[in-house]
Amino acid sequence: MANNAGSRFSRRSLIRGAGGIAAAAAAGTLSANIATAAVDPGEWSKLRDQLRGRLVLPDDREYRAAKALVDPRFNGNTPLAVVEVAQPQDVQAAVAFARDRGLPIAARAGGHSFVGASASTGALVIDVRKLDHVSVEGDRVTVGAGVNSLTALTELAGSKLALPVGTCSSVGLAGLTVGGGLGVDSRRYGMTCDRLVAADLVLPNGDAVRADATSAPELFWALRGAGGSVGILTSLTYHPIPASAKDIVRLSFAGDQAARVLNGWAQWAPFADRGIYARVDIRASADGPRCAVLLVCPPGTGPDAADDLADAAGTTPSAEEHRTFEHLDAVHDINLDKPHPNETRIAGSDVCAQLTPAVADLIVDLIAARSRSGQPGFIMVEPGGGAISDLAPDATAFPWRAHAALLEWAVPAPSSPDEGYRWITAANRALAPHSAGGYLNHVEPTDTIERCFAHNFPRLQLTRQITDPDRRLRWGING
Repeated sequence: MANNAGSRFSRRSLIRGAGGIAAAAAAGTLSANIATAAVDPGEWSKLRDQLRGRLVLPDDREYRAAKALVDPRFNGNTPLAVVEVAQPQDVQAAVAFARDRGLPIAARAGGHSFVGASASTGALVIDVRKLDHVSVEGDRVTVGAGVNSLTALTELAGSKLALPVGTCSSVGLAGLTVGGGLGVDSRRYGMTCDRLVAADLVLPNGDAVRADATSAPELFWALRGAGGSVGILTSLTYHPIPASAKDIVRLSFAGDQAARVLNGWAQWAPFADRGIYARVDIRASADGPRCAVLLVCPPGTGPDAADDLADAAGTTPSAEEHRTFEHLDAVHDINLDKPHPNETRIAGSDVCAQLTPAVADLIVDLIAARSRSGQPGFIMVEPGGGAISDLAPDATAFPWRAHAALLEWAVPAPSSPDEGYRWITAANRALAPHSAGGYLNHVEPTDTIERCFAHNFPRLQLTRQITDPDRRLRWGING
């Protein structure tokens, strides 16, 4: 991949361009001016001739499968076409084709976008799933942008290496990384994006670049937390972590103890040993809120961690399950409760600097009300702290370094997506006095860049004005 990005993506060059960006914004030129007229069939033939991979058009019998995502509610989306790339040069060819015709573009890898961004209606979708290589060289791991988390971990297991991925292993590793990447190893080793050392990508203008901390520092900054906004990735290089055995402990608590569990968690989990991941799940049910805790710890430490949490909460679990797994088996076990293909699940998020007793009570009240409504819904409360907080909030585009709790609201198999989102939006509003914003990897249809990036928003917009001034890249968020 060529690298001509260095001078454009230094901090100095972006600051120097800030005045021009402000003037452009005042003139209203930052909004996209996208050509959506049908492309002449002869033009599509020109693109097809440039590809080693496959071009799928709406009239092709493969189109429905090519545009399908994990969630069937996006089956009605109608991309202009799907390019199934076979090599990085196919990405360049597709992006250049779209650039010359003013077409919007969207990247597709794992296909897990909660807002269907990777099958965006009216966009040229660039499917990188066949860029699925995984290689190890010394203390570096390089993967193609189409690899999902489980595939990467499976390939790395033979070298006794891993990456700190999320808790849904079928998610694309590239998308997870460029949105931040929170998981069971994050408090010990940092977010997934914190292990990224370089990436190859194609900018919306068609340039192929390699970004790292030296060659293109501002682009590299954006890739770690907001990377979907600056280009389409073809490969990523990481500093891996050791693949280690884990204790997994599952605790169940009486529903009327949920607030006590949250309060105990808040006093203990963000400050516990860095090797401990503790997540509280509170779910609506016909019998009222159900409360469970997932603990993932170094081998042999699970029972003590469970006791420490129970002591902090001042209550005793009604049931406890404890098992020890090798690293890859632990990944499979943690992934058991995740959504399967063709299952609708909508989500949203809040981020709290502290989970106070008032917030704990509010969360339980919201789940109790959801239980009374007879509709499904739950919240997962994940811990910050540890290695996540080792970096300053502006060190990467991911902004939530000093926050104790990340809250994911979710509705599995909703009676209707609109009804589910109404509940999540109401929860966001109720938490607003206590919430700093939202997490990009749990993006909601109404989320804005300001909400997901907070103090990092102005710097991100400077970078995007260079990489995508016409806003042709569809990445699932407004702005």
